[in-house]
Amino acid sequence: MQLLKHIPDNSIHAIVTDPPYGLGKVPDIRVVLEHWLDGREYRPTGGGFMGQEWDAFVPGPAVWHECMRILRPGGFCVAFSGTRTVDLLGLAMRLAGFEVRDLFSWNQFQGFPKSLDISKAIDDHHGAVREVVGRGHSGATAG
Repeated sequence: MQLLKHIPDNSIHAIVTDPPYGLGKVPDIRVVLEHWLDGREYRPTGGGFMGQEWDAFVPGPAVWHECMRILRPGGFCVAFSGTRTVDLLGLAMRLAGFEVRDLFSWNQFQGFPKSLDISKAIDDHHGAVREVVGRGHSGATAG
């Protein structure tokens, strides 16, 4: 953001960027939208990918407003996003004045495993503790 402010108005033909995906703790979207619609920056708590604070959330409208300012008329922006937060990135860009023309999907099936035991996640969310009703025997053989 600090570097963008030093770039002259209408001086860039194209922006191609891979901004933070915001894959950290999911915020209350109503709070995010209240901030954005009031012209305030939303500051998430916690970290994003691998606990990194800079990746905790997608860049808000203020960043994209600066990008719009430096683009020449007819210039374009290509911004990569995570599948879980592409809607928020697009909304932030629209609030800054960008027009979304096309969306492209590049599905990459490698990387860190993303499995989740949904029943445990629900319990964790509600602070529930499961009762142990029995234990299996290790090393038992059928016969």
